[in-house]
Amino acid sequence: MSAETDRWRSAMAQLGPRNRVHANADTSLCYRELAEIYPNTRLLGVASGERSGSWRAPPAWEVEHATLTAPDGEVICDWAKAPLSLFAYSPPFTGLVDREALDPHLFSVPAHPDRTPFHFRNQYRHWAPEWGFCLPHAVRERLGPGRYAVDIRTRFEPGRLEMAEQVLDGEHPESVLLVGHFDHPFMVLDGLIGCLAGHEIVTRLKSAPRRLTYRMLSTIEIIGSVFYAERWAREAQVKEALFVATAGADAPICYQTSFGGASALDRAIRHILKVAEPNAPIDAFRRGPLGNDETAFDVAGVDIPCGSIMRAPFDQYHTNADGVAAVRTDKVEAMIELVLRAINVLEKNAVLERRFEGLPCLSAPELDLYISGAMMSQTVQTMNPATRRFVESLAPAPRRETAARHDGMAWMMNILPAMVDGRVTTLDVAEKVGLPFEAVDAYTDAWVEKGLLVKSWKHPFN
Repeated sequence: MSAETDRWRSAMAQLGPRNRVHANADTSLCYRELAEIYPNTRLLGVASGERSGSWRAPPAWEVEHATLTAPDGEVICDWAKAPLSLFAYSPPFTGLVDREALDPHLFSVPAHPDRTPFHFRNQYRHWAPEWGFCLPHAVRERLGPGRYAVDIRTRFEPGRLEMAEQVLDGEHPESVLLVGHFDHPFMVLDGLIGCLAGHEIVTRLKSAPRRLTYRMLSTIEIIGSVFYAERWAREAQVKEALFVATAGADAPICYQTSFGGASALDRAIRHILKVAEPNAPIDAFRRGPLGNDETAFDVAGVDIPCGSIMRAPFDQYHTNADGVAAVRTDKVEAMIELVLRAINVLEKNAVLERRFEGLPCLSAPELDLYISGAMMSQTVQTMNPATRRFVESLAPAPRRETAARHDGMAWMMNILPAMVDGRVTTLDVAEKVGLPFEAVDAYTDAWVEKGLLVKSWKHPFN
């Protein structure tokens, strides 16, 4: 594995098995540890009780002890051994409860009878939380009559709803914001791994010059994004956002567009998926398998187009099966690469303006721009020097995708002289001929070197 892969895997192992709820000491500590791993990360937050519209920042929630004991003395649930067994944000309660009265305070999932599920709703109604336990449905089915001993020792106290924002400045202050939710206690696929993928994307962008500014926000699902959108997004000049979720799940890539469906990121991701993951579903805003923080940004009054890229559905969702062992390294890296490729479109898409009259002879020695096809007259062809230079300029993924679409290369060479009228962009050409953006970008760069074209970067938000 590369040092970059080792970095996020180490962070996952460090931060995954922690009680990352909406607000508490462990969540705050995790944010600080995250900021030590990824450079240029600042902590933001609001005090418990502060408001953003009808939203209110929750109090901190700390757990000291939580057990459920059967009439015969068997410990059914023990938070210290199975931390999802307690409702998140459960209030304290101690007493004896008969089986019938206990039942409304139990949560299980029949579809996964041997797993402990995650109960999250108290965090979104922390002004009226309910105590309770999560347990495998098979265990719940075996509970007999009698009086059960409930011993929940938790406390609510003033705290802070926090978040961490990594910033990578570019030539322009206009920002692209990646978002992930950092909460979901002791789980990794849902929440944490999307955050780590986002931080890796921003960190890996540092190796090349950038026109735009990039930000990664690890925050609390929905409510953290609501506060960020109100208090920091405008100052940060966030123009578009992308929610990155469940990057390591053993599930297919899927994309939900922004509400308008026509943002610069929507278009870039559509194109990348078409060539890299042609079977990936592209759904309308909030019409895919999972919904996330896009609603906090792509809303009237905030007006930041926000799509969502994820791997879903996945089997471990909201259960104790969602842990470090469930994360597929190859899936995370593929998600990172895909988003980086979409960002590359924003960074390099250019208006193409010709500097020639009439049809250029691409095979002429002074140009040497003819890319030979794989076949000619039903005979396999060897690569000419221009083809070899072109192929070697591409990264492995776009190289494979281009090889699979060699007819598109021939078509591009035929129509490029007619298209480059000073209005058409690199992405326009790539979409028309069905080639990876990287291939069209590299080939038109070669035309620039020969004096046939001028490429002028097209600001995606102007």
